[in-house]
Amino acid sequence: MKNIVCLLLITFSMNVFPQKQDLVSAIMDFKDRKIETAKVAIDNATLKLNNGKTLKPKRLSDYYYYKGEIYLAIFEGTYFSGDVENDFSLLDTASSAFLNDISSSGSNAKDSRKKIDRCASLYQDAGYKDYEIKKYIESEEKFAKAIAINMSSHINIVDTLNMFYAAVTAFLAEDYEKAISWSSQLVEINSSDIRYHMRLIESYEESGNLDGQLAAIKNARSALPQSKDIILKEVNYYISIGNNDLLLKSLDEAVVSDPNNPILHFVLGSTYSSLEDFDKAKLSYETALSLDPNYIDACNNLAAIYLDEANIYIEKKNNLPINASQKKYNSLTTKIKNLRLKAVPYLENVLLLEPTDLVIIETLKQIYYQLEMDQKSLSMKKLKDLPDDMKPAFVQEYFNN
Repeated sequence: MKNIVCLLLITFSMNVFPQKQDLVSAIMDFKDRKIETAKVAIDNATLKLNNGKTLKPKRLSDYYYYKGEIYLAIFEGTYFSGDVENDFSLLDTASSAFLNDISSSGSNAKDSRKKIDRCASLYQDAGYKDYEIKKYIESEEKFAKAIAINMSSHINIVDTLNMFYAAVTAFLAEDYEKAISWSSQLVEINSSDIRYHMRLIESYEESGNLDGQLAAIKNARSALPQSKDIILKEVNYYISIGNNDLLLKSLDEAVVSDPNNPILHFVLGSTYSSLEDFDKAKLSYETALSLDPNYIDACNNLAAIYLDEANIYIEKKNNLPINASQKKYNSLTTKIKNLRLKAVPYLENVLLLEPTDLVIIETLKQIYYQLEMDQKSLSMKKLKDLPDDMKPAFVQEYFNN
C-alpha cells in the first residue's frame, strides 16, 4: 500500500512540477522584462498542459494571467512602435488567457478583468484605424472582437457602440448580411435609436431583400412613428417598387392616425409632388404650415412649386410665334407674375428663419428684380454682401420696415 501511495505521489509530481517550473520562469522573466524568454517558458507550460499536465488552481490562475500579460506586452510592443506589422493573433491569445482566468474566478481574476478591458480597447482602436484607411472588412473584424470580449458571459457589457461601428463598417464593406445582423441586434437592444433602424433598412435595401426592407420599415414606423426619415424611407420604398396606391394608402393611414403631425402632411406633399399632383401637394404643404408656421422645408417646397409653374409659362411665353396676339402675351405675363408673387411670402418666411441662407437671399433678389421691386432687390444685394453675423439684424430691420 505504501508503495502504491509513493507511486501516486511520484506520478502526481511528474504531472505538476515540470510545467510549474516553466511557469515560475515565465513569471520571473516577465517581471525582469525579458519578454521573449518569458514567452518561450509560458509556451512550454502551455504545451505541457495541452498534453495532460495539471496545475493547482492558484498556479492555473497565475498561468492564465501571466500568459495574457506576456502576449499582451509583445503585441503592444509592435502596435505602438509602428515598425512591424501587427500580429493580432498575439492579442487574441492574450484576450483568451485573461477571459479564462476571469471565468474560473482565479486569484488573479480582478487583475485579469482590468487587462481584458485593455484588450477590448485595443481592438476598438485598431478598428478605428482600419476604418480611417478604408480597410472596412478588417475594421469590422476588430470591432467584432471587442464586442465578443465585452459581451462575454463574465463581462456582460451591452456594447452598442462597437456594434454600431461593426454595422457601419460591414455596410461599407458591402457585407450586407453582417450589417443586417449587427443592426438587427441593435434594434432589438434599443428600438428608440433611429440610427439603428436606418442602418438596418439601408442594409436590406442594398442587399436587394425587399421583404426584409419592408419589415424593417414597418418595425421602425411602429417604434418611431414621428420620424420623418423613417416615413421617407417608406415613401421611397413604395416609389422604388412602383406601387403608388400602397404609398398613398400608407401615408393616408399615418395622417388619419396622427392628423396634427406636420411632418406627415409634409411627406404627403412631397409624395404628391413626386407624382406631379401639385394641387394636392400644395394643400398638404399648407396644412403642414398651418400646424407649424416655421416649417422651413414646407415653405421651400411650396415656393418651388409656384416657381416651377411660373417657369412653365415662361417657356410658353418664349415659344410664342412672332404673330401671337398681345392678349396672349399679356395673359402669360400675368400668370408668371402671379405665381412669382405667390412664391414670395414663403421665401420671405424662410429668410426670417434662416437669414444667412445665401440661396434664399439670391432667389429673392432675382424674384424682386423680376417683379420690378427694385428697392427690395437692392436690399437683398446688400444683405448678401454682409458678414453672416450681421445678417440677422439686417433681416429683422428689413421686415420691420
